[in-house]
Amino acid sequence: MHWNGKDSAVFQAQKEFIDTAVIPLTLIDGSEHGFQFAASAADFTLSLGNVIENQFKGRIVLFPSFSYTSNQDKLTLFENWKEEINKAEFKHIFFITSDREWNTMGEEQNVIWIPSVPLESMDQKMRNSILEDQLRQLVPIFAKKWAN
Repeated sequence: MHWNGKDSAVFQAQKEFIDTAVIPLTLIDGSEHGFQFAASAADFTLSLGNVIENQFKGRIVLFPSFSYTSNQDKLTLFENWKEEINKAEFKHIFFITSDREWNTMGEEQNVIWIPSVPLESMDQKMRNSILEDQLRQLVPIFAKKWAN
């Protein structure tokens, strides 16, 4: 499910089955050297989020990306997002990112860091293959948290 009007009505009606929120974290970098890298990483993270949503349709809600700049206080932003999402009573909240700086948050905060793969130069078949490979690495992480 996606964070939109139609799917939100389904979520409200089936809350007991839809227990997981997935939020992509994407860095906005306007600098000359960071612009292309950040845009490519965001493309990868958002594409991976869509693959996760497709795999676990009916169990998760994929939220829009949480975009931020490098000079913002990530911990405060993270806590604010987590507090707001908790109001919807999700049992599990996962944040996915290709920004290494989030790696310090650790598993206990359910921040999953995945190194970015530049998808923009790949044909659709190769792109799908890369994203499916990444998904296979994430399934055990999700399953472990869901089992607890």
